[in-house]
Amino acid sequence: MMKRQETRQGMRISDLLRTGCINLWRRRTRTVLTAVSMTIGVASIVMLISIGIGYEQLHQETVESMGSLTKIDVTPVQKVDDKQKTAILNDKAVTSLKNLEGVEAVTPVEQLTGYLKSGSYIGMIKLYGIDLSTAESFQITPTEGRAPTEGLRLHPELMVTDDLGASFGDPNNNWADAVDADGNPLVDVLNSPIKLTFDYDQLNGNQKGDSEGRATTTGTFYNLDIVGVCESQNYTYSTSGFLDITRLQEWKKIQEDQAAQKNKSSSAGSAGSSTATDSSSGSTTASGTAASGTGAQSGTAAIGNAAANGSTGANTNTTNPTGSTGTQSGTAAAQGGTSSGGNSKDTERAAVGSSTGSSTSTRGGSTNPALANAYDLVWVKAEKVSDVQRISNLIKQAGFDTYSQNDMLETVKKQSRQLQGVLGALGLVSLLISGIGVANTMMMSINERTREVGILKVLGTEFSDIARMFLTEAFLVGLMGGLAGLLVSFLLKQLIPRVLASLAGMEIRCAFTWWLILGSVLFAGVVALIAAWIPAHKAMNISPNEAIRSE
Repeated sequence: MMKRQETRQGMRISDLLRTGCINLWRRRTRTVLTAVSMTIGVASIVMLISIGIGYEQLHQETVESMGSLTKIDVTPVQKVDDKQKTAILNDKAVTSLKNLEGVEAVTPVEQLTGYLKSGSYIGMIKLYGIDLSTAESFQITPTEGRAPTEGLRLHPELMVTDDLGASFGDPNNNWADAVDADGNPLVDVLNSPIKLTFDYDQLNGNQKGDSEGRATTTGTFYNLDIVGVCESQNYTYSTSGFLDITRLQEWKKIQEDQAAQKNKSSSAGSAGSSTATDSSSGSTTASGTAASGTGAQSGTAAIGNAAANGSTGANTNTTNPTGSTGTQSGTAAAQGGTSSGGNSKDTERAAVGSSTGSSTSTRGGSTNPALANAYDLVWVKAEKVSDVQRISNLIKQAGFDTYSQNDMLETVKKQSRQLQGVLGALGLVSLLISGIGVANTMMMSINERTREVGILKVLGTEFSDIARMFLTEAFLVGLMGGLAGLLVSFLLKQLIPRVLASLAGMEIRCAFTWWLILGSVLFAGVVALIAAWIPAHKAMNISPNEAIRSE
């Protein structure tokens, strides 16, 4: 006799789903209450994680508003002592930076701070000399007018930021802002004649005697041709101007030479004064008093002159090429502390120079000729945000310092991940409590359906099919709770920020991502499956005879 082996197949997925829906509908009150508990758990975890994501987005937007995330500032490493060898940021280094993979644009940067005069109004400007062909890559594009060209030495072309006009002050009116009653600037930077100088005495019209005793000016006025206006990028380039780097290098060399000449003259004058003092040691008390008074006046004048020439001092010191601190302080003292207010908003990073000495010893002097053609700052533009860290690491390996807004963003992302982890853990506790509710519901359901389980076993139903029946019901409950929790989360997303803004004045954002939406629903189903595993395993082990005899 031949035996025929029959292959028994388990229940199909469609059968499991249909049976599960029927059983849940029979006990719909319990099903709804269990689904509500899952809804609360899912809504809690979704809202808490979405708040963490919103926190990251808010801070990322803040960082992006401060400047491009793909811009890298490259500076020489600060020397600890004169014996330390450091990489030189010269034209050869700039060429190497341009050849790095993922780099879109590179420009060396020269910086200098000067004084502006338009009619009787006076202001300050921070000048950036760059390769104008790369300006668009660094988001320095005109919103009015056009982009500048090189221009002439005494009549250069500039593009200035949109806050420059409002930064002028009126020295004849206690340095009040040069704006009308509506707050509009009285100086139209595109149409008003504006002169530039780097000497505060020249700005006030002060003169000095030359070697032959004739009155002569102390500096040079440059007639600016402002051809365009660009954005200050959230005060990153506050009250600034952009021009060709060659032109600014010429001006900077002139200022360095003038500063060296002033220091030489000051040293000679001090030596002569010392000799005269020694020779006149027998002067009367009255003469001594007069000399003391003159000395006090000279000292005051010297302080005022030092404050007035703050920009020169700041720009001849390579340890602070931006000149944003020393310059503003000096100008505030010279101008009544008003016109420096605009540059106090400048958030551009002060590039670290390659030496702590003055620029005459590092850039143009004979102490270190190798640094004569070096730069204090170079801008590098990466093609993608994802390339910034890699490029920064390569530049650091070459011996330079780097800084970018992306560094700050990485810190924000790290903090955001920690916050999301804490909030997600709190939400997970709520979801686990909901899972315990599912386990309790399924255990009660099995106890009530013991006879049903016994009949299914007598009819030859596979034990695994019985377990899958209860697991399918639990998964459906979790899925319903997940979908309902997601719907509640969308409603709370609109409600919670408004309530907190009106009651506590807090700015909060809830942000949903595709992985959060999809993951929350599936995770709810998985939690329900895990919670129902023990009850389902119990159903598999029920004895058919005892199950049939049970009431």
